[in-house]
Formats: sequence, C-alpha cells, structure tokens
Amino acid sequence: MGRRKGALPLHVALQETIMSIIAAEGIQPGERIPSERELSERCQASRSSIRKAILALVHRGVLVRVPGKGTFVAEKRGVFEASSPRTGNIGFVVFLSSLDRARPDIRAHVAENGRVSWMPFYSEVFEGAHGELQRNDVHLLFFAGYQDTPAEKAKFGDFLRKVDGLIVCELAASSFAELLEVSPVPVVLVNPSLLPRAFRGDALFIDNFGGAYQAVSYLVKLGHRLIGFINHPTERNRSAQERFQGYKAALRRAGIAYDERLIEYGDWSTESGYAAMEKLLKRGVRVTAVFAANDDMAIGAMEAAKEHGLRVPDDLSIVGFDDAPFSANAFVSLTTVRVYKREMGRFAMERVLHRIQEPHLVPIRVIFPTELVERKSCARVVP
Repeated sequence: MGRRKGALPLHVALQETIMSIIAAEGIQPGERIPSERELSERCQASRSSIRKAILALVHRGVLVRVPGKGTFVAEKRGVFEASSPRTGNIGFVVFLSSLDRARPDIRAHVAENGRVSWMPFYSEVFEGAHGELQRNDVHLLFFAGYQDTPAEKAKFGDFLRKVDGLIVCELAASSFAELLEVSPVPVVLVNPSLLPRAFRGDALFIDNFGGAYQAVSYLVKLGHRLIGFINHPTERNRSAQERFQGYKAALRRAGIAYDERLIEYGDWSTESGYAAMEKLLKRGVRVTAVFAANDDMAIGAMEAAKEHGLRVPDDLSIVGFDDAPFSANAFVSLTTVRVYKREMGRFAMERVLHRIQEPHLVPIRVIFPTELVERKSCARVVP
C-alpha cells in the first residue's frame, strides 16, 4: 500500500487498517486475528510492515501476542479501572529553558500558566492529546515552567501530586529528570533533550536529523550551494543538535564545504529569526538559500530579507521546520518540514492512559517521521 503525499505515515495507516479488519469481521476480545501473512496480502504491505503495525497495537494495549499461538484482541478494561483512588487528571507539561526567559511573549503567558495557544508547536501536540481525552472521563491540566531554579522544581513537585499521569515536553534538566525517575506517576516524554538512565516511561522523538537532511538536500537539488542556517543554540537541546547534524550531513553528501560564516542562532522566535538574517546579510557573505530550524525563525528571516530588498524566492530561497499553522499563509507560503504534532499528542495520551491501567508495560522509544512540504518560498538557482 503506497503512501500518497499528505497521507498518514505507513505505520499509522496499517494500524488503522488492521483495526478496521477486526471491527468488520466482528473479532471479539480474546479471539485470534488473521495471521501476518493473511494481513500482508489483504493490506498489500510487506510482512515486516505488518509486524511493526501489530507490535505498535500491542504496545497500545489493543492486541496481545501469545508465543506459538498467534495474536489476539486484548480484553477491554476501563482506563481508570483500579483499586487505588485517582485524581482523574493528566498533566501536560512544557519545560522552558533559561533562554526563554528573555522572550516577553513567553514570560507573560507563563505567568498565566494555563494556555498553550502562544506556543505554536506544543499547542498542536496539546490539541492531539486533548482530543484523545474526549473519549475518557479525564481532565487535562497544563503546567509550564523553567528548568533552572529550585523554586520551579518545587512547583513541579506539587503539580505531580495532582495528576495520575504526565506528558512532558522538552525535558532538559537533570534535576527535573530525577523527580520523574522516582515518581510513581506514569510519564511519556515528548521530544526530550535529556533521557534519564533510570527512566521507566516512554519517549517520543522527532526525526530531526532526517527532516533537516531532506530540507537541505532539496535546496541542493534546486542548485543552491551557498546555504545559510539559522538554528537554536545546540547546548542542551536535542532538536537543535540533530537539525544541525542533518544540515552538515546534507552539505557533506553534496560535496559542499561547511562554512561557519553561514551559521546564525535564534531563540525559536520570529524576532530572533529576523535578527539572525540581518546578521547574515550584514556579514557580507553571499547566500542564495537559508534553512531555518523552525518556522517562526524562517518567517522572521523572510521579513528581514524583504526589508533588504531581496525577493523570496527569486533572490533568496527559505525553508522552515515544523509546518506550523501560519506557515502556509505567510506573505510567501513557506516550504517547510512537516512534523506530525497532533499524532504525537494522541499517541502520547494513549500511552499514558495505558500505563495507568498497566503500570508494568515495557517502555518504548518511538521516532516520528517528518515530511518535506513544498510551497512557494524556494526556487531553482538561475545560472
């Protein structure tokens, strides 16, 4: 079964197809599902792809594998069916870095501590998680806090006592990791920069390297060889590190020498992308294209280029990362790397709820794929 542009990732599509077969054939909890070979033929997919989809459904608690006997539909139980009392709350946590303290937009909203609409990336992860909760009698509590002070750590410790499970985004500080290691609350990490050694929960990652490699390779294919990069500082930030590695790997694969003068940094905000582009332009080093490590900084770079009389994409091609909702509606629609943010939120919530029900589930590590979305901000180099 081939994957069309814009369709669900193959592993997700196969899971949905298998569940549809189970429903259509009326296979009940405790009953055996068709074999991998049968499913491979019916879904027109390889047996290895079918096996991966089945394992994902096992991790989700939908199926159970019995060695020597086959795969069966799991017995259904309520999410909060347990003998111990529960709060009925799931926590959604976004950790912020010391660099974020300098951003007035973040400072103002952290004080409110109850909204994620100001965070384009995690607002979509949040929406995916919240949508999954609508089928369960559970409430979602939001927590945003910095990771650099004892007072913030104490606040987070209090928050832990109010929830039955946690989705934690952007974990980067060992002091907070220690709290999660000793807490009995089930945890799923989303896009962590730090993965604690003793951590017993799940972790969901983005294919940052692959997405960046694809973006820069696309620019190379269009004939660009002078490709600037606007990144977040890589210290204690896995996404920035991996996107930087993907950028350099794509240059190396194309036989293009890495040049430090083409690199600038921002704090993920539009304003910082604007300032970074200004620095690149004033440096006097010619670039024909810029890859920005997120869409906000890409939009800022576009605005700076426009003010300097450069036309996008005629004079300068720009690629972002994330596929934020606003990227398609910029004054030049932005070519970007799509991250399946809502899918990450839904999957994270599914795992938290299953972990509450089955505390001894084997921890999993999942890398979510990325996809290049071609729009109007890139053009071929004219000889």
